[in-house]
Amino acid sequence: MFTCKQVSESLNKENFNTLPKWKQCAIKLHIKLCVFCGKYNKQVIDHHTMCQHYKENEALVNDSRYAHKSLKDARKTAIKERIRESIKPE
Repeated sequence: MFTCKQVSESLNKENFNTLPKWKQCAIKLHIKLCVFCGKYNKQVIDHHTMCQHYKENEALVNDSRYAHKSLKDARKTAIKERIRESIKPE
């Protein structure tokens, strides 16, 4: 079983998806069981996965054929308003 420091160092040095399968399993097990670093390192793994998916689909995202599929102004306004409401101090 890895220590918190070993898990964090492994995730900082390499992308989670490029690690060997046995190491991925050991890290996931540690994250599930550890109350100290579990949430942070889960977010790091999620971030690695998100970046990997973006890299794989970057051409599609930047393709001008899909430029017309943007949000309507009313939807943009609604999203901005929800963000403002969520960050208002209580």
